[in-house]
Amino acid sequence: MRRTNRLLTKEAIFRYCEDRIDWMLLYQGMMVLAANQVWWTWEVEDVFRKVKKGEKQAMKLYAKKMHKQIDDLVTRITMPLSKNDRKKYNTVLIIDVHARDIVDTFAQEFEWESQLRFYWDRAPDELTVRQCTGTFSYGYEYMGLNGRLVITPLTDRIYLTLTQKQPKIWPKHWACCV
Repeated sequence: MRRTNRLLTKEAIFRYCEDRIDWMLLYQGMMVLAANQVWWTWEVEDVFRKVKKGEKQAMKLYAKKMHKQIDDLVTRITMPLSKNDRKKYNTVLIIDVHARDIVDTFAQEFEWESQLRFYWDRAPDELTVRQCTGTFSYGYEYMGLNGRLVITPLTDRIYLTLTQKQPKIWPKHWACCV
């Protein structure tokens, strides 16, 4: 099961495209959420690289892109969808709103370091989750498509506290809450 979930997650990451809305329909919610987080992490870090090179409007342009992605999701959610697809879009929407809020309010680099960041590391060919000094291998345990309530600053602080303990594998019960 884990091997299959890993392969499907890797495929979802590498097939991610600008037309996220339709791409999301190709994969289970778990794979969509992980791949979406990997690409969000890469995009934000790419914006930091651009800003460092002198592109002063890079963060504003990325924030504008994120607002459009949220608008596109909201538009799709208002259309007829299967129960599972609606749940998938709603879950991504909650995470996207949180991600947008982070980008909109970046005050300093620590703000970025303290966020859960998802990477596909090519050398071990694995999905890795990082937060501050914590680094974890993604567990690939099947978790279904669990609903989300809302992500708050308290939720962020709880994850920050938990991730500094350094477990070897990202626990399944945390994955449902990311």
